[in-house]
Amino acid sequence: MHPTTTETCLAGPLALEIVWDGDAVAALHLLWSKDRQRALCTASGEAMQAALERYVAGEIPDWPALPYRLDGLSPFARRVLDELVRVPHGQKVTYGWLAARAGNPKAARAVGRVMANNPFPLVYPCHRVVGSSGALTGFGPGVDMKQYLLDREGA
Repeated sequence: MHPTTTETCLAGPLALEIVWDGDAVAALHLLWSKDRQRALCTASGEAMQAALERYVAGEIPDWPALPYRLDGLSPFARRVLDELVRVPHGQKVTYGWLAARAGNPKAARAVGRVMANNPFPLVYPCHRVVGSSGALTGFGPGVDMKQYLLDREGA
């Protein structure tokens, strides 16, 4: 069993918690920064902090290539996330578009489940996925945060 530790990055109104399981990132938690404290202890955490600061400043963040633990995801979920990470900064896509890119054009609802369970928000930018009408549908941290993120990207 690996020790689990958490680092917290803060930039503007955002907080990003990095949950480490040994040497791998088990999850990222995207939150509002209110009442949170910055807590960094690794070079990887510092790199994530710098990327978050660039993101909040409206720049392309260039998220660090950390060892994200993807081994618990289904092959479909991994294909969806592989396609999701290719969606450019500032661009929105639909669940159906992402389903088609992942090889199953009729799986928009399944893509929605993958987005709802995305363990690495921002790095795997699930906030860029919208309903077929363009509506800002579900987002774990809240639709208000989804709107904030899309606004930061000029989407």
